Amino acid sequence: MFRSRCSSANYRQSTSSYVLNGSEVHLAEAADDGSVAFGQGIAVLKEILSSIKPAETVLMANYPNLFNPETWIPYHLSQDAEVVVCIYDVGGRIVRTLDMGFQSFGYYASRDKAAYWNGKTDTGETVSSGTYFYQIQAGDYIKTRKMVILK
Repeated sequence: MFRSRCSSANYRQSTSSYVLNGSEVHLAEAADDGSVAFGQGIAVLKEILSSIKPAETVLMANYPNLFNPETWIPYHLSQDAEVVVCIYDVGGRIVRTLDMGFQSFGYYASRDKAAYWNGKTDTGETVSSGTYFYQIQAGDYIKTRKMVILK
């Protein structure tokens, strides 16, 4: 019923927040002066990064769910990935494609980081009340969830 990969993206959402992605360790190792203090700093950096990295990629419930045509779609990424969120109607037809671009591992659950859907189709028409499905593809991870839009 649903495609494993959405059609070409017509919408790109950027995130303004910087997300640690592990490249900081490589930069620190490249700049390492061989001192004990620098080595300890790298060890602390590795520990911090491992503590903030999600254990698994997860698609979470959208919010707010009812009585509002706009919604945020939160997710967690356990690894860096190209992220695409597709919205489908009950017939499996694509309604909207949200191309989130390449994103670093991390938590995308807050309003400023989650995928945002304004309740409009790719052509700009406001959708009607009803049941819709949203699907995320992040690397090899694909998950679909249901949402209800009521006005």
